[in-house]
Amino acid sequence: MPSKSSNIAKGLGPRYGSTLRKRWAEVVQSARSTHRCPKCESMRVRRVSVGIWMCRRCGLKFAGQAYSPGQRVV
Repeated sequence: MPSKSSNIAKGLGPRYGSTLRKRWAEVVQSARSTHRCPKCESMRVRRVSVGIWMCRRCGLKFAGQAYSPGQRVV
């Protein structure tokens, strides 16, 4: 029985090139992780849809970027 992998890009196999798989895995991991709520400061914000974020503690629903809730600092 194959072991469960922690890298989400393993499902793509050898397709699309290693650099694109690494970038895609980083974006998806960031989008699926929890983030800090701007209202109650808890780490319970999850992505509902593209650009829609919701805190599971206080129920605040707000718009943000597609893959992260806040502004990106460059």
